[in-house]
Amino acid sequence: MTPTGVSSPSCIYACTRFRVRRTNLIFREEYPRIMQMSIPEVIAHLGRREEYRQEVVDLAHDYAGAQLIEEAVNRSLARSFRHAMQIAPGDLQTLTGEYLTRWDIANVMAVLRGTVHEVPRQQVRDLLIPAGEVDSALLDRLLTFTTCSDVLEGLRDWRLYPVLAEYYRICGEKGVFARIENELYRQYYAGLLNLGSSGCSGCQELIAYLRFEIDSTNMKNLLRLHCAKEACDMTVIDRTMIPGGRIPIAFFRRLYGTETEGEFVNIFLTTDIAPVLAEAVRGLRQDPDFASVDAAELVWERWHQRRRPVHEIEMAVTRVRLRQMESLSRRHPFSVLPVIAYLERKRYEVANLRAIARGKTFELPSERIWQYIVL
Repeated sequence: MTPTGVSSPSCIYACTRFRVRRTNLIFREEYPRIMQMSIPEVIAHLGRREEYRQEVVDLAHDYAGAQLIEEAVNRSLARSFRHAMQIAPGDLQTLTGEYLTRWDIANVMAVLRGTVHEVPRQQVRDLLIPAGEVDSALLDRLLTFTTCSDVLEGLRDWRLYPVLAEYYRICGEKGVFARIENELYRQYYAGLLNLGSSGCSGCQELIAYLRFEIDSTNMKNLLRLHCAKEACDMTVIDRTMIPGGRIPIAFFRRLYGTETEGEFVNIFLTTDIAPVLAEAVRGLRQDPDFASVDAAELVWERWHQRRRPVHEIEMAVTRVRLRQMESLSRRHPFSVLPVIAYLERKRYEVANLRAIARGKTFELPSERIWQYIVL
């Protein structure tokens, strides 16, 4: 990949466009007002916004209520991703395309699971965000198939098909989808890290960001494995952990076998996860004295009780991670970072709006919905 360089007019133009688009996203102060709206009022509000107006108008004849909101924001997200690929030049476009592979993975797994478990096709279709290489036409074709093998055959031209081919004979067996998904994400992060090492502007910062994302993902996966009814062996851990983070896989293998609080806390405090988790909980609880050792003890408490991570804390860590990305994008304004920062923020804006729509549909109190909002 040939670096476009900060002096490239096309790079400067594209990065400026993404910063402008960032200002069109919903501001933090706007969410409390949206939370007080009824679903028809939310639809009307989105219909007045440039980012969603066309989708709301186009879909109003076929959808209503919360389903209209979800479908409109999903299509807006896909349009934003396609637009990003159109205006990003050179290495920015290559990295953006690699980033969008995560949506291909999510879409493919949704189709595979929906096919095997006979989920209604439209219900699966509503989950899909056609943003990457696996476009709308191919997704619609995949949804016409009735067997897992046919879906895999339909993906033969996808560049990650070699991963799927390994599971061709056992598609649909218990636990196989988790293994497929793990391997797809391992390939996804490997591709991003490989491209990020090209020397383009902001790529080293992007790699640092991705490595922390890998570490936090591995930690969450390890906690989930520990919470399973049956203990797993080290081969399962090796197969589940994503390589490429700052924390070596051997660390997670060691942590899995830890049984005492002192040893667990000491090991956990050596990671970059501890200070980030502490920052997240300080913001969540409004507790300025919450330190890294408190964060380690909090994780130990869940670990010892074999309980999954607290959802609110996971969301708080995501908020910290997004703030870090935005800070990096301001320090490197003509690099890949403003592109990724915008795409990540757009992704969570859509998730926020979907959470609000679903919460209101089930008449959840506002404080419960707020637990799912990333600002």
